[in-house]
Amino acid sequence: MKRIVKETDEAVSVVLAPVDGIPKDLRAGQFLTLIAQIDGQAVKRAYSLSELPNEGTMTITSKRVEGGVMSTYLNTRLREGAWLQFAGPSGDFVLPARVPTHYVFAAAGSGITPIMAMVEQLLEHENNHVPIAVFYGNRREQDILFRERLDAWANRHENLTIHYVLSQPAQDWNGRRGRISAEELRGAAPGTGAIYFLCGPDDFNESLRRQLIALAIPAQAIASEQFTTLARESRPHPKDSHIVVFRVGGSEREVTVRPTETLLEAGLRAGIALPFSCTMGGCGHCKVKILDGDVATDAPNCLTEPELQAGYALACCAYPHHRATVAIEEKVS
Repeated sequence: MKRIVKETDEAVSVVLAPVDGIPKDLRAGQFLTLIAQIDGQAVKRAYSLSELPNEGTMTITSKRVEGGVMSTYLNTRLREGAWLQFAGPSGDFVLPARVPTHYVFAAAGSGITPIMAMVEQLLEHENNHVPIAVFYGNRREQDILFRERLDAWANRHENLTIHYVLSQPAQDWNGRRGRISAEELRGAAPGTGAIYFLCGPDDFNESLRRQLIALAIPAQAIASEQFTTLARESRPHPKDSHIVVFRVGGSEREVTVRPTETLLEAGLRAGIALPFSCTMGGCGHCKVKILDGDVATDAPNCLTEPELQAGYALACCAYPHHRATVAIEEKVS
């Protein structure tokens, strides 16, 4: 870890200098899973990249959350030069290949972090001239992250407009008040062909998505980053070991999964080439299909209801409660 930048009273940016270099497949909008040893425990949390890689470094931003183990550690205890592990990059909240008529971004609180990297990509790297509107909601003016940087972009790029919206502003606040509405988002992109990006708490994303669809915005024109909460036990983890058969193509391998061990941990220990990225239920890269047996997946996680109904589980947060058979889908390159 190279340096720490104080963004607000409750948020810091952590600049990482990976010893193995910047991952080649990294894209604006993705996140890293940070892994830190805190009071003798390995703690994992996902943080979006708030800047594009620069001179061999990557930057994530963490807003302190009351009771948050990792966010408190990053904001109050982490020191420059300390070592942090990370997994990733992960996530599909990225810019599309096709160029829309308008880019409309809506963020709440720390949901601005991946959007910062995406807007930077459009303005500073692609020199994109398509209209870009950013709606950024917070409670108070002092909670606004990256305001200086956002305003500087808006001053340099005529196609960028920034709308700050506060729900609990001071009396002297002259900007927008209340909450971001779908009507505002739709009004920023007249005609058809816009793409909408939503990033914040799940209720923020879901409410705006429903409102946009009610305004005849196609569902495929709306992308959202759920900021999935760390998965927690959906059932008590098994206290006994169980045999799991890992099936890859036409071959099978039996592995004894130890108590408290996930399918991913057991499979990797046995040398099975399991795909994975974030290791905490947020990216879906480690999805496997449960063919038989009793396997419980911690929740919440990024699996959809149809995937759950079809028998899929995430190996990184799945635990066998009896003997089971698991199919690993081979990736087509």
